[in-house]
Amino acid sequence: MKVSRSLDRSKQLLQRLIPAKQLQSQLNRRTFQRFAEKIGLVYFGYVDQRDDEHSLIRGLTVSTKHRDNHYCIGSFDGYDVTLVERIDTIHHPTKPSRTHNWVIMTFDLHQSVDMPHLFVGAHTHGDAFYQQLFTKYGSFNKIDVEQSGSYDFDFVNKYSVYAKAEQALSAQRLIHPALAREIANKFDKISIEISEGTIYLYAENQQPNTALLDKMLTRGVWLAQCFDQAAGSNG
Repeated sequence: MKVSRSLDRSKQLLQRLIPAKQLQSQLNRRTFQRFAEKIGLVYFGYVDQRDDEHSLIRGLTVSTKHRDNHYCIGSFDGYDVTLVERIDTIHHPTKPSRTHNWVIMTFDLHQSVDMPHLFVGAHTHGDAFYQQLFTKYGSFNKIDVEQSGSYDFDFVNKYSVYAKAEQALSAQRLIHPALAREIANKFDKISIEISEGTIYLYAENQQPNTALLDKMLTRGVWLAQCFDQAAGSNG
């Protein structure tokens, strides 16, 4: 009993000595490693975006100065999957610069012919995030899905859809009202980007844990299957 108490006190003392940021980094590493092992991904840890040995996760958040931690890659349920924690500083013209953190999971689609580039953005993102969106994708416009009257209030209240003006109809056919309803129910604060045959899921400034990673995995596979089935039936 005394030995157990002594070990507990030693653990508490060690936690006080280790900086909180370093301790959180260690916890995050264990979370990603265990998740990768559970579903069969290979865990690489930190990767340099200038290293050609790894396939860079692109999409909205890619920049010349981001840092990628806990990089994992493999396949699950028939889909090529990549996972990373990305950290970057976002600048805003009228507000202080802030460090942002994203858990990003990608899924390569089997069928992506004529699929529009679009972003289904959660309203929980701040102004700086959307400033980055419109800076990176200057031709993107918000699609007025409310005007059709077919989209559930829950989706309209949680998300907005962005795409090029000339792809607005294609984007609405892809994110149709029935699918939008399911996205609102299943994805919560997770945003979605579709680009060049890949689904990107973004969880911004959320603590990485098993529940979040499981949610992103199951939702991402479900969405990929929806898109592939729709493309197959239209092909």
